[in-house]
Order: sequence, then C-alpha cells, then structure tokens
Amino acid sequence: MREIFIRSIIPGDEEALFRIYSDMELCLSSGARPVKNMSDAKDKMYNFIRAGDTFAVVHTETMKVIGVITVRQDVHRFNRNAYMLGYVLHRDWWGKGIMAQAVEYMMKYLFKNMGADVVSAAHFVGNNQSKRVLEKCGFVYEGTMRKDYLRFDGAVLDSCIYSVTKEEWLAKNS
Repeated sequence: MREIFIRSIIPGDEEALFRIYSDMELCLSSGARPVKNMSDAKDKMYNFIRAGDTFAVVHTETMKVIGVITVRQDVHRFNRNAYMLGYVLHRDWWGKGIMAQAVEYMMKYLFKNMGADVVSAAHFVGNNQSKRVLEKCGFVYEGTMRKDYLRFDGAVLDSCIYSVTKEEWLAKNS
C-alpha cells in the first residue's frame, strides 16, 4: 500500500498548512514564508488554490495533509518543458522517505503526462535532508547558484541545483 498520495490543495487544508508553516525552522531551511495564525494559513491556502501549482501530500492511513509539493516552470532554463519542484514536509515525517515518494510521484507525472524534458529542484547550502531526498530520487547535482535566493527574513542564500532529464528518468524507471 502507498504511504501517501498527492492531491490539489482544497478549502479545509488551512489547519494542516498552519501546522506546517508555523514551524520557523522548517521555513528557514526551505525558504517558505511562515504563517503566524490561522488567518495567514487560510490566505496561504487560497493563494495555493489560485496558483494551481502547489499540491497536498496526504498520508494514506490518516488522510492528513503532512506536506506540500510545488511544480513550476523552471525560470532558470529557457525550455518551456523544464519544471522545477519545491517541497516542505511537517517535521514529524522527516527521515521516513515520505518526501522522496512525493518527488518520485511528481516526476512520473511530469515526464509521462506533461512532456517534461527535465525536472529540477534546489536546496539551500547546508540543507542535507533535502539533498538526500534529491539524491535518493536520482537527481544529478549541477552546481551551486551563488546569492540565488532572497529569503523572507532578508537573508540572501546560495542554492544547490539538481536535475533529472527525461532520458535519465526513463533509464531508471523502464
């Protein structure tokens, strides 16, 4: 049985989003803007719904939203078939392989259904948990983009960039 599934963010997810995004350590390590209260969480939920690019990671057994995964055009590449993933996971689920499952599900969808040529992801220098997720999923380290990201607290951070091409993914998943 699958431990998780991915679905759209829907009204009612604000409590789960509050649990995730009120964790300052998680927000600092991911760059996600924290929420201070349920009103902020509800605003974030509706922003996700409007944008249509952020999905809930749901634990199958409990049916609880335990994380989110975002898919966007990769703005660093001049290829409309290049996508970039971003993700956050509630700390209770760290180190259990959950986010690797979510990333693998999303890569399968992008390569098989969306015509992706390449899927990329990034983490801040020092975020070794995210690094392990990407390596486990077969991403290849491309390099470090210096002074890449202006975080919500004003810090300017370096990002480690990874990618998987369609050919690499097919070779691993055929």
